[in-house]
Amino acid sequence: MKILIVAEKKKQVKPYLEAFANRGIDATYLRVSKITLVSKTNKTTIKSLGEEIPIYDAVFIQTRTSLAPFIEPLLEELETLNSYVTTKKGSYYIGWNEAYQFVTLALAQIPTPKTITTASAKNIEKVSKKISYPVSVKTFLGKNAQQSQIIHSASELNSFVRSIKTDIDAFLIREFFEGDVISSAVIGNKLFSVKRKYMEDKVTEIRNGLFYKLSEHDHETVVHAAKACGYDIARVDIVKGHVIKVDPLIELEDFNLACSDNIEEYVAEFLTDKATKHAHKPKASADFLGIRKFLQKTPLKDVFK
Repeated sequence: MKILIVAEKKKQVKPYLEAFANRGIDATYLRVSKITLVSKTNKTTIKSLGEEIPIYDAVFIQTRTSLAPFIEPLLEELETLNSYVTTKKGSYYIGWNEAYQFVTLALAQIPTPKTITTASAKNIEKVSKKISYPVSVKTFLGKNAQQSQIIHSASELNSFVRSIKTDIDAFLIREFFEGDVISSAVIGNKLFSVKRKYMEDKVTEIRNGLFYKLSEHDHETVVHAAKACGYDIARVDIVKGHVIKVDPLIELEDFNLACSDNIEEYVAEFLTDKATKHAHKPKASADFLGIRKFLQKTPLKDVFK
């Protein structure tokens, strides 16, 4: 069984490696900055430090969504190798673009705060009337958020817009629900949820939150949201039953502290099961010049499966 973990730092995934070792599995860690994709004519090869990496049965990716321009081509290649991957093709582009993520969730009929985007500061007051205050307003340059603020009135919104002195490509205006945030670490259909207190426009850190059991309806919403964005393992935040964030990166240490658990053990169990189902079997010796394909049509087909 071959399992690969791709991350930005080994410290980040050390607990996962130890969890696999406890199961007698020597999982491989690769630092994302050491991976290269080499394309020649019709073939792309995944290499690390100049050496072609083997085919893995399961791949677990834990990196920031801002690395989407590299991760997406990697996902494309892993798909052609028929490896199981915790994130599906296109998932990092969804996570990288907040507005696109909310569109994706809405199309999947997942409850989210009402969200409007506009590219013009002149239109912001007009479009904001379609949402009740308070609202969360973010400015973007490209796909990167520049400023973020909770706005409680039209006059406050106008003051915020006038205060912007830098170039802006777009505004994202979203209903803001004042309430505690429930952050969940999603592993397949299993959740580890933490209730984070909301006080004075701030939310407590995950590590300072309290373990929380979601209702059956919210549990279903969280799992559905992760899958709609292309993740089998992810972090999902909800407020009053509405999804406000989906991200493939789990703050493992923080969730373990809040939940008094070792979530890496459940991740190892989940990936071991996936790797078993996606195990790459060696080609039969008869698979030469199409002989195996020919034998499948004869009484000998059961001998050369």
